[in-house]
Amino acid sequence: MTKKTGQVEKAFVRFLSDEGVRKIHEQTLAVLQDIGVTVMHESGRAMLAEAGAKVDPQTHVVKISPELVEHSLKSAPKRIVLGAREPDKDLFLELGGKMYARNGGGPGHILDMETGQVREITVADVGNYARLVDALDHIEYAAPVYAQDMPPATRDIRVLATMFANTVKHINMRILDVHSLPYVIRMAEIVAGGKESLRQRPLITMLESPIAPMKIPDVLVETLVTCGEYGIPVEICSMPIAGATGPITLAGSLLVSNVEMLAAVVISQLAHPGAPLEFAPRIMVMDMATGKGLTGSIECALLAAAGVQLARECYQIPANMHGPYSDSVVVDSQSAIERTYFTFLPAFAGANVLAGAGHVEQGLVISFTQLLIDDEIHGIVNRALEGFEVNDETLAVDAIARSVAEGNFLMDEHTLSHLRTERYMPHLLTRQSRAIWATEGSKDMATRARERTQELLKTHRPTPLDDDVAKMLDQVIAEAARELEHD
Repeated sequence: MTKKTGQVEKAFVRFLSDEGVRKIHEQTLAVLQDIGVTVMHESGRAMLAEAGAKVDPQTHVVKISPELVEHSLKSAPKRIVLGAREPDKDLFLELGGKMYARNGGGPGHILDMETGQVREITVADVGNYARLVDALDHIEYAAPVYAQDMPPATRDIRVLATMFANTVKHINMRILDVHSLPYVIRMAEIVAGGKESLRQRPLITMLESPIAPMKIPDVLVETLVTCGEYGIPVEICSMPIAGATGPITLAGSLLVSNVEMLAAVVISQLAHPGAPLEFAPRIMVMDMATGKGLTGSIECALLAAAGVQLARECYQIPANMHGPYSDSVVVDSQSAIERTYFTFLPAFAGANVLAGAGHVEQGLVISFTQLLIDDEIHGIVNRALEGFEVNDETLAVDAIARSVAEGNFLMDEHTLSHLRTERYMPHLLTRQSRAIWATEGSKDMATRARERTQELLKTHRPTPLDDDVAKMLDQVIAEAARELEHD
């Protein structure tokens, strides 16, 4: 399948056959109807029952008909706007459109850039991480990490305020407690300039997850219902572990993930038809030798690409996948290998977003150095996705004719006019000879990334929040502290 972008045909890589796509979708509908999902939210079960789903009051298992699923899929938007503090940073997720990247969020630990040791994340790290994303060319939006020197009850709320202060880009957010949700949305309203402005250009995306296998927790239902009211997109992040919380076969775990996501789609669209959603089937694979859930294996990357294909071909809902990702605990060759295929495969399958830049060790730890390297990887992948045009100008027949007399193309007018049109200019890759590389300090990739990180942190200053907005955010934090922080 191809998508025409300008003069270039964008070809999508397909890992599932037509029959495979059809069978997964049909079996997803059958599982939802015959086996069902456990919905842990009482009001959510009532809403589903009113729409015709069969609800077991003892087990809380809900069985959903194919007709209800198909009806819900029809109202899910095919195009989503991710707003930013500065409108020129707005992102648009749509079938065959531009692919975007975000950093990996979530961890409470960092691989210290100076010592090489893992330590707890601080408030300063949260701000610096956001500031780096703000400065980078190829990481288009930001996700927070969680400072361990903040009060746990309001950690997510305080982190969001720090993010708003350190980046003008769109922010992906995951709350740590359902009680934080109203405060997070109030903060987004304040920065956006009101509820309607937030609806038109939502400044945050919320991420929430089913519990594998096939449980829909309270916090997911609350997030879907509340965010739907405000037009805030929700990433439905489904993460069964093949061999543990999902079938050991890749197709089986892909099926479980698809069931979980379609159940969430139904809840979302029943509550607020047209509420924006992103498919995020981020399936892991159990290493049966060690018992660890792998995130960087080639099988994970294949599942990511297949998940993108399902979202694109069956549902036309934007797909937000892991990539780059790695199981390595340090920034090394293993990380480079895993991140490369884990970026290229879902990207060429047609992913709208790749999430995970800066993550190491199965996403449990972040690394500023890795974030800079991942920015370079995304730049290279974006260049590959662009392809190149074939037309009279690019075929350069006149330049070829002139070369007969000149003997080269170096000074030809065609070369000069196209000097910067098709070349990716890296920040970190070296293309020097060994002699020059040695005179410049014999620096490896990690060293170059660390030095560029230090320079960006020293020089980059994001556009600050207006003073009145900053004061209102402080007031929300103070209120949340009074309500949520208890001994």
